Amino acid sequence: MTAGYYDPISSPQIELDRQSHISRPSPPLQQSSGFSQSSAASTPYIGSDPSQPFIHKTEHSNRQSTIIPHKAGSRKQFWNILLKGLARWVLTVALCVAYVFAIGVWRFKGTVTEPSKRTFNALTTGISIALGLNIATALKDYAMIARWPIMNNRKRNLNELDLTLKADSLTAMAKLAFISGRPMVFIAAIAWLVFNIATQVAVAGVSLTYGFDTSTESYLFSSGTVKVPDMTFFYSQGNSSQPDPEMEQYTAQVLGSRGWQSAEGSPIRRMPRARAVFPRTQNWSSSEYWNIWEDQPNKSMTYVFPEFSAAARNDSSILGIYTDRTISIHYSCNSHKVISNGNGSDYDNPVVQDIGEVYMEDFSTYATTYITNNTNPCAASGQDRCFVVQAFEASDTDPWYYLCNITMGATINDPHNVSFISDRMARTAVGAIAQMGFSWDLQQTTYYPNKTQLGAPLHGNATNMGRKIAAYGLSTISGAATFNPTITYSGMEPHTGFKLTIGHRYLFVLSLFLIPIVQCTMCFIIAFWANRVYIHDDAYLSMSLLLRPIADDLYSVSKNHENSAFRSAKKRMMVRYDLGQDGRWGFARSGH
Repeated sequence: MTAGYYDPISSPQIELDRQSHISRPSPPLQQSSGFSQSSAASTPYIGSDPSQPFIHKTEHSNRQSTIIPHKAGSRKQFWNILLKGLARWVLTVALCVAYVFAIGVWRFKGTVTEPSKRTFNALTTGISIALGLNIATALKDYAMIARWPIMNNRKRNLNELDLTLKADSLTAMAKLAFISGRPMVFIAAIAWLVFNIATQVAVAGVSLTYGFDTSTESYLFSSGTVKVPDMTFFYSQGNSSQPDPEMEQYTAQVLGSRGWQSAEGSPIRRMPRARAVFPRTQNWSSSEYWNIWEDQPNKSMTYVFPEFSAAARNDSSILGIYTDRTISIHYSCNSHKVISNGNGSDYDNPVVQDIGEVYMEDFSTYATTYITNNTNPCAASGQDRCFVVQAFEASDTDPWYYLCNITMGATINDPHNVSFISDRMARTAVGAIAQMGFSWDLQQTTYYPNKTQLGAPLHGNATNMGRKIAAYGLSTISGAATFNPTITYSGMEPHTGFKLTIGHRYLFVLSLFLIPIVQCTMCFIIAFWANRVYIHDDAYLSMSLLLRPIADDLYSVSKNHENSAFRSAKKRMMVRYDLGQDGRWGFARSGH
């Protein structure tokens, strides 16, 4: 049988007898040069049977019409290919947008519960699966379109043709790579396999760029038992019984000194909002436990009370928050030049400008001495929460005397009085820098060498002296809140939640940006490349008509048996998808 082109529509070889018995036709006789086709003896047309009007019309139509829906190289076929590809691309873009939207919503939510976390995981898993399936389907569509220009590129045997027609199957492409024996086919097939796998890895890899961690920025809340520090007294560490006044004063001074060393004064605008996370560590020297916030223009400092979950935890951390309960301390100081006996070495009291001689029970050279009188001047004016603190800054050359009024306000936003500070405790706090618990007849004094922070000379700066005394006094409150025993009350108990974090932000954005870009680019490349040939319909009947000449040739060799002759013919017969001289596309055959 000579090489030629077979038209399955205009030369049917179907015989039907009166009993509708179908017999296998003999292969058509073709005499062609190039792709020309000559008529062969055909069976009598069965349309003469009036009992078969539908078949008659179909056969007649097939004989008379050779209309092709989209011609090769036509704009109609180009747009048909492109729009089908872009429909998949639009779905990819929609899924990528949905992915980004879901991430954005859960990032905006902040701390979420376990059910919310599961909802997110289910949603993004669904989006990821849909995105992967859509891209895989799009790649299969591209492969099914690209097989036609590939089969037009050169002749190939029927084994290669069979696998190329199944271009949407990665298994078929893997087989094609190893049976073709041609390096370029091997490289192209393997590259296609790798590209398909890489796209799925890229889609799956997006989910590795983010994840949920235990939130350290905020907590969830529910009604429960809450622990707060017992602010009734300045308890000595490890002791929950009512202390003596002298012991309470000593404890307050120790706490103030420790807080002065550990605290960080921050501007009032940085004061944490209610329910902000309190430090989870139990490192008591951490500055967060002692922090105070300063409003320097108004000469005040504020401390924010914490509260903690009463639930037992497996680790050593604590679960606490800042509350809206705060307490503030206010200061007002005047400074006066010492004009006599200012070096601290004389037994005579210093003489202060505009005041005169100032009585002091005790003072020291090269030091700053802080003094409180046992008779509190504030009490005479009805101010039960203040103390007048004096400071003598001894120096051979520049001695100064300071007179400061330090007042502690009441706790605000405390309807249950769980952070109540009594007047007695407030007076102990504001005078703590001078009170060691052991007094002379009329005064209590404490001095600090001038090479220490508390004793460093200020050279008459009254504001800084007030800040120093106020910070010391408020540090006694923060210290008591840290070390005092705790009590419980019914409130909103904090619980840990989960926060969505994007560990590889750039990889996440890059992946969801490149996926639609690459797909869109492939849409146009496939459309331009494939449009140079006619893209045949994938319907089974249409494909059977296209492949019928090849099937007839194989039938003539093996009589429908897959024997050695059949396998030999598949290797020997060479075909190429091409345009025939009659203007129709089909498979040109040779070597059979």
